[in-house]
Amino acid sequence: MACVLAGAVIVTLAAAGCGSGDGKLEGGAGGTGEMEAGAGEAAGQGGETEVGGQEAAVDTGDGENAGGGSQGTGLANESAADDHVDFEALQKENPDVFAWLYVPGTGIDAPVLQSPISDDYYKSHGQDGKEGDEGALYTEMPNMMNMCDFNTIIHGKDDKDGDLFAGLHKFEDPDFFEKNEEFYIYLPDNVLTYEVFAAYYDDGSDILRRFDFTTYAGCEAHLEQIYAAREMGKQLRDGWNDLTPYHFLVTLDGSVREDGKQYVVIGALIGDAAGVIDRMILD
Repeated sequence: MACVLAGAVIVTLAAAGCGSGDGKLEGGAGGTGEMEAGAGEAAGQGGETEVGGQEAAVDTGDGENAGGGSQGTGLANESAADDHVDFEALQKENPDVFAWLYVPGTGIDAPVLQSPISDDYYKSHGQDGKEGDEGALYTEMPNMMNMCDFNTIIHGKDDKDGDLFAGLHKFEDPDFFEKNEEFYIYLPDNVLTYEVFAAYYDDGSDILRRFDFTTYAGCEAHLEQIYAAREMGKQLRDGWNDLTPYHFLVTLDGSVREDGKQYVVIGALIGDAAGVIDRMILD
């Protein structure tokens, strides 16, 4: 596993959170060491996750807000822009669905799957499990589905217009990168908010196996690599120079090209609505 959990598991739904559930995270944004539960409320009942209260209207960055009646992209016509994700319906169609990714302003609004059969199964199969060139958004088995790893890698194709991760390339525009700071991951009983702090062409494939994320040294080596990369057009957000292995990252990872590079957008956790994301790191 990519991390060792700390504390008791306090929720029972599939892909639920982990940890002590005290609402605090080690090494939060800005180095405060404390992070308040944000991004709304997790319903935790009936297999649906909702963003509650005033937080429900998530700014998409393109003039549309949540609840705008956008066409759903999930198996049951869901869309996070409609304020909730019906995991019960999704998992009835395909039990490999464990999360939902919503990246405002990019058109990325789709389920995330993990196959127990093969790490790259959803590279050649759609979210319905049927074979198809479009593939799906997916994680590999080394990543746990409770989002408690140091770095969760979500794969998707971005080779051409219409690919599920084609919208990631909007972050190549410095103005878009500056104005679009966050993306969201919905779980059956939680909503996680991440701030995008880096976007660039990563020079090397297989990020999960390039570093030993079970150790402090391995996590630190990855962070050093992120900042050491010298890629033309690389975007870095100010205020994130103090990242440590106690943060929680998600890397949105495009297809590996012929030159061995892939476009990545990396976010750090800033909101954990249920307050359950936690882990211990080995020395």
